[in-house]
Amino acid sequence: MDVVFISPPESHSIENSLPEQIQQGAGVYPKLGLLYVAAYYENASGNRSDFIDAPALGLDYAQFEEEIRKRPIDVAAISVLTFNLIDSCRAVELVKKHHPKAKVVFGGHHANYYPGETAKLPHVDYVLTGEGEISFTSLIEAIDRGERREELSAIPGLSWKDPFQCNVSEGRGDARNLDDLPFPARHLINLRNYNNLIGASDVTATIQSSRGCPFACTFCDIRRTEFRWRDPGNVVDEVEALADQGVDDFFFVDDTITIRKKRVHEICEKIVRRGIKIQFKISSRVDCITEDLLRDLKKAGCYRIHYGVESASQRSLDYLEKGINLDLVRRVFKQTHNAGIGTYAYMMIGIPGETREEMEQTFDFAAELDPDYCQFSICTPYPKTELYDRMLRDGIVPHDYWQEFAEKPHEGFKVKFWNPGFEEDELREIQQHGLRKFYGRPKFVLRELTRVRTATDFIRKVSMGASLLLRRKKKTTSAAT
Repeated sequence: MDVVFISPPESHSIENSLPEQIQQGAGVYPKLGLLYVAAYYENASGNRSDFIDAPALGLDYAQFEEEIRKRPIDVAAISVLTFNLIDSCRAVELVKKHHPKAKVVFGGHHANYYPGETAKLPHVDYVLTGEGEISFTSLIEAIDRGERREELSAIPGLSWKDPFQCNVSEGRGDARNLDDLPFPARHLINLRNYNNLIGASDVTATIQSSRGCPFACTFCDIRRTEFRWRDPGNVVDEVEALADQGVDDFFFVDDTITIRKKRVHEICEKIVRRGIKIQFKISSRVDCITEDLLRDLKKAGCYRIHYGVESASQRSLDYLEKGINLDLVRRVFKQTHNAGIGTYAYMMIGIPGETREEMEQTFDFAAELDPDYCQFSICTPYPKTELYDRMLRDGIVPHDYWQEFAEKPHEGFKVKFWNPGFEEDELREIQQHGLRKFYGRPKFVLRELTRVRTATDFIRKVSMGASLLLRRKKKTTSAAT
């Protein structure tokens, strides 16, 4: 059976709250979720699969269609985000055009939010919720044996439609022991097709050492989910295997890798003991970091920690249920810098009830913390989050517009910010002001120039900086004319 995993072109992605130049600077990372599913399927079946990663390969739709046309496809699998739902639907339309008997499987976050609605979409045969490694492999086996209803019904988290109705199986097929999963099927991709403008190297590999997050942030869709982790030895085995292939820059994409600090100490100790020379970055909460952990992280090669700060307003932090305070944020950023580790701060403006003065305080707080980089998002209530549900209950969001989009996806759909005190254009102008205020500082510009790796790197950074700092001026000039 010919199984092909697909990441479609990003021509119709829903615009989010981040400016385009910031999104472009973020780079392109490997799709770890699909690579994990592919690895488990290949190991269990003994068959090889294929992977078309259109964004990494720079494919437009004409080129993507040619890749679809020339490949044999019995099953096409896509990990769907709400933001790329339109592109995912267009991609599988092309699959069915050239391979009408192929089965289409949707998984991913959007499938988790709206399994029944997704199963009813044209050209979609099956929808899997939860983590897909085990359930996807079970589904392929069921398809191979003739798609018997009793066998399909036994697959946790599977939705499908027959001529009479849409069927939904209960539960999720998540792996209980992450150490039982094979490493991602990176043989299906070329790591050099992926890039990260603010990484330590031209090639960055992503690694996931844990899944889930027990914390209660209301804007997050994995709030209070079960935290599961891999054994330190298993994690470092994967790091070492990639290092042996010449990879020296890693991004641990765990939502909060430092929840179990002892485990992170052990990972760092094993990296040092084995003599693995790498650089890596992680994400953490400020209340999950200690000075001794920072020392071990630095010894092992950690060069940046991404922290969720969100706001300089304690009222806003409490509204988002972050469970942190500003003094702790200041202390941890100082400790991190003193340890010789860089920082990346995630900030947010436009939180319900927030004033213009509080937003300005957040911009000033970012400059005070002085992270290497700072992301200013506009508070956006995403589907199936506590923040969105609360705003629906409070009448701030008048109707469930995400539900409507899931039922009838269409081009031109726009994310709404729903802050009663500000119009969307006003929030975007405030956001641009904050970005210019942070990235226009001479201290940042000089520091960034010292980090240029190549001439290409220099051109990309200058282009990104110019578009960021000059955007408002250009917009104002065109409006005036």
